[in-house]
Amino acid sequence: MDPTRIAKWLNDIQGWLEPPGCETEFTAQPGSERDCCTVGIVHEHRFAFYYWALYSSERGKHRPLPALITLDSHDDVGVPGEVDVDDLGNLHLSNRTELGLFAWTRLRRLNDGHILPALYLNFFSDVYVLMNNEEDSEDFESSYEEQQQEDRSGNLHIVKYYQQVDQLLQDLPTDIPVFLDIDLDFFAIDNPTKGRLGSELLRPDDFIRSFLAIDGPVLGPLLKRIVGLTIALEPKYCGGLLNSLRVLDILNRELFDGTLCTDDCKWRMP
Repeated sequence: MDPTRIAKWLNDIQGWLEPPGCETEFTAQPGSERDCCTVGIVHEHRFAFYYWALYSSERGKHRPLPALITLDSHDDVGVPGEVDVDDLGNLHLSNRTELGLFAWTRLRRLNDGHILPALYLNFFSDVYVLMNNEEDSEDFESSYEEQQQEDRSGNLHIVKYYQQVDQLLQDLPTDIPVFLDIDLDFFAIDNPTKGRLGSELLRPDDFIRSFLAIDGPVLGPLLKRIVGLTIALEPKYCGGLLNSLRVLDILNRELFDGTLCTDDCKWRMP
């Protein structure tokens, strides 16, 4: 690899360079025809950081900071001691090519370290993590304790973990917007007969449809507060690509009229 040649390639890029495998959809925000809502479909979950940074750069100083609600089968928050403040402090948030390269090459490939860096850069007020973990509640609470992350201005942000969506919605402030992040492996469970990566089973389609219903108990209370959406395919943790695309198809039908990545796509409204 010749660093000089690579640098020239980057300087010659026309427009910008998104992380690999990303697809971008622009829709009106749910319940609004004036404000835009970006939907980012990412192959690997850490690439969601790219869309979070774009929203932060375009949000404007007078709009309230959103909370991040993330649905996941794994703890992708990260470890406070691994937040590289020099890397993050030198990141040019207004340069989309640099953002794309950072999400691709500087965030951890294990996909478990992109939320705390986002809090360090003040993308969100706080983070609410809903996990599909079914272990005993006391064991869950001891395994997933509340975290804090200080941003570069010295403000503290909180990360809270939940097993039950009712408790999350109860704790979520009612007066702030929401950026929704869905890792599709949230709807996958371990295969007890095999127990290896890629053998996961999906929850029944009826469960997935009910959970993602636009007017259901989960999305219904949040719908008109959503300012952005990231969707992580993560096929290796869904039991394969077909399973991942199956969940994506259900999500597309439940949340949108038309199909994602077309000009006719818009949020469904109850």
